[in-house]
Amino acid sequence: MSDRARTARLVRLSTAAAWNGLKRNRLATIAATVTMTLMLLVLASVLVIRAGLDAALTYADSKIEVVAYLKTSVDAEKAAQVEAQIADIPGVRDTTYISADEALAAFRQRLAERGEPDLTGNLGFNPLPASIEVALDSPLDTARVADALTTIDAASSISRVIDGRAVAESLTAITSGLRIAGLIVLLGFTGAVLAVVVNALRLAALARSDEIEIMRLVGASATWIRLPFIIEGVVIGLVGALITLFVFGILSAGIGALMLNLFRVLPLETSAILAGQVAISVLLAGIGLGALGALLSLRGRLG
Repeated sequence: MSDRARTARLVRLSTAAAWNGLKRNRLATIAATVTMTLMLLVLASVLVIRAGLDAALTYADSKIEVVAYLKTSVDAEKAAQVEAQIADIPGVRDTTYISADEALAAFRQRLAERGEPDLTGNLGFNPLPASIEVALDSPLDTARVADALTTIDAASSISRVIDGRAVAESLTAITSGLRIAGLIVLLGFTGAVLAVVVNALRLAALARSDEIEIMRLVGASATWIRLPFIIEGVVIGLVGALITLFVFGILSAGIGALMLNLFRVLPLETSAILAGQVAISVLLAGIGLGALGALLSLRGRLG
C-alpha cells in the first residue's frame, strides 16, 4: 500500500472514529456546540458593534470642526484675509466663509424644518455674525487649531471661537471604553468555550481509552491518535460557526436598523459584513477553538 493510500485510509478511519465519538457523547457534544455558538454570537456582535463604532467615529470626526465668528465690523475683504491666514494653520484641511446673510438663511431653514416659529423678522436686523468654518485633518488637531486662532495676525477680527474638542475627547473615551468592555466579555466567553470543549472531548477520550491504548501498542503515532479528537473539535466549532452565521443572516435587517439607531449613521450593510470580515472571523475562531480544545483535552495523555 502506497503512503498516499495509507494516509487516505487513516483519514477515513479517523473521520469515522470522530463521527462515532460525537454520536456516543451526544449530550457533551450538544453542550459544547451550544456554548461555542454563544461565544461566536458574542464575537460576531462585538465585531459588528466595533464596525458601527468605527463608522460613527469616522462620521463624527468629519463633522468636528472649529468655527471662528467674526466681529460685525469685519467686511468681506477683511474676512477673506482672515480666512487665508486660517487656511495656513497646520492641521487645517479646508475653510468655508459663511456671511451673516447666509447664516441667517440657514438658521431660518432649520427652524422651518423643525416646525418652529421664526421670530428673527421682528428684530429689524440680522443678529447672526459672519463666520469661518474650519475643517480639520484630524480631530486631534482641534485644540491646537483653536488655540492658534488667537495668535494669528487677524485674531483681532475674531469675536469668539467655538471648537469641538470636548466632543472629540468624549467620542474617543467612549469608543475606547466600549472596545475594552467587548474584549473582556469576549475573553470570558472564550475561556468558557475552551473549558466545555475540553471536558466534552476528555470524556470521549476516557470512553475510548482501551481503543487508544491498542492503537499505541500497534505503533500508531500520537498525531494519528489525536486526529479523531481534533476532527471532533473542528466539527463542533464549524457547526457553531455556521449556526452563528445563519442567525446573523436572518437578523441582518434588524442589525442594520439597530446600527442606525445606535450610531446615527447610514445603516451598515450586514450582508457584506457576513460575506467578509465577520464571516471569516467567526469561521476561523470556531475551527481554531475546536482544534485547540481537542489538543488541550489530550495534553498529558499521549506522552
